[in-house]
Amino acid sequence: MEVAFLTPIATNVASSVAPAHAGKAPGPPGPAGASFGLTAAFGVAAALGLASRKRVQRAAQEMATLPKHMQPVDTADYPVYKPGPSGVPKLPQLVGDWGVPLPGSYKACLTMVGPDVETACEVGKPWDPLGLSKLYDRNFDFNGNMTYPHVQWLRESELKHGRCAMLAIVGIFAQQSFHIDGYPEAPWYEALKACYDNPAGIVGFGIAQISAFAMVIEGAYFPKDSWIGQMDREPGDLGFDPLKLAKDAESMKSMQLKELKNGRLAMMAFMSCVVGHYVPGSVPGVSALPRESAAAKSSAFCGATPASSSDLPSKTAARYTTQTILPSLAWIKSGVKPSELQPTELRALTLAGNDVLIGKTEAGALFCVGNLCPHIGTPMSEGADVIGDVIVCPLHGSSFKVTNGELIDWCVSPPVIGPLTGLIVEKKNLLVFECRQGGFLGSGEVEVLVDTNAKKAYEANYWKGLLDAQGKDDGTYY
Repeated sequence: MEVAFLTPIATNVASSVAPAHAGKAPGPPGPAGASFGLTAAFGVAAALGLASRKRVQRAAQEMATLPKHMQPVDTADYPVYKPGPSGVPKLPQLVGDWGVPLPGSYKACLTMVGPDVETACEVGKPWDPLGLSKLYDRNFDFNGNMTYPHVQWLRESELKHGRCAMLAIVGIFAQQSFHIDGYPEAPWYEALKACYDNPAGIVGFGIAQISAFAMVIEGAYFPKDSWIGQMDREPGDLGFDPLKLAKDAESMKSMQLKELKNGRLAMMAFMSCVVGHYVPGSVPGVSALPRESAAAKSSAFCGATPASSSDLPSKTAARYTTQTILPSLAWIKSGVKPSELQPTELRALTLAGNDVLIGKTEAGALFCVGNLCPHIGTPMSEGADVIGDVIVCPLHGSSFKVTNGELIDWCVSPPVIGPLTGLIVEKKNLLVFECRQGGFLGSGEVEVLVDTNAKKAYEANYWKGLLDAQGKDDGTYY
């Protein structure tokens, strides 16, 4: 190659040197003159060739520093594209990108961490019922347009969403347990809106910090060419390991799998919190108050006949019914933290129509019972005594176990009068409610499991009698 490259150079140099000696006296006969011309020509050619090789070496060194997808690719590595409608083979259309798309998304999925661990699938066969990892390879079956993403882009998205969900879950639980001075107090689903509505002081500075941090991370680790599987880093790898948890390849794989599984779990947990808030009672264990919603009305669009006023139910029928009201249990926050209660201290509350009494035994155990004495409905909060794990009614001295509501003594005071009043009413146990400490690691408010339909069920008997008295057992009154 060098001989072929130097030959035309030597010829040009020799032809340029020859006219310089025209018109002069010829030199002595022999090869001296010719050897001088050839020596000069080859010397210049060698110098030019050396400079050219140095430029080629520098270019090769600079090319080696570029990402893999920006380096030259041998034409033999290109896939065999099918001819398009015009009969001419097409290359994938990627405007403004140096990356060269190559098929192999599903094969790349097989080399990633954790595609087959969640459902105990066979090793080497990832759980992908929708075939998302295979969609990218279908780009090459059509006209070469990169419509579907590579599995690199899918894994990058999964990790990013998992990390955001983990932060969101920590924020939801932390917000119930801690409060930073200067920030507005709001439930988790309204916290960000409250910060945007009140951006003064530390709130605005905090929002600016979060936004700036997100912009820096997104800009520094932008997943360029991940859509076509030519990203110059591993999906999700931001080089962030300050504690040096990944000491070798084995520990790195273990930590990657843990992050992936926790991210997937966090995404499910966050969606459970969202659904549990907007659809009360749909997610077990997620506290949510039930909401009454108006009955859906049929649309009068496209010629539908609107309902007449006589067909609409009355106001009473919309609110009251003679049907049996079934219980609907839900965990309700009381607004009281266990640390605010001292032993034997009581706190009366009304939660979803239920009169409850939250307190602590002499040993400091938390309990919740009905506030009304089953005798004649005396409020237990008006002077009741807590002795051990027993609560004593302040009016007639009836005592009950706070753990299970078991009756111990029935109307023992005052003498004569108390027992006589006790004969009028049947003996009953005290109503007990299940309670727990909410928040992160039990540091939040006391939550009580109550029947949110208790008030409606109590009033149903009254309205049933009233409606039956008018001969209208269908729920109507006016």
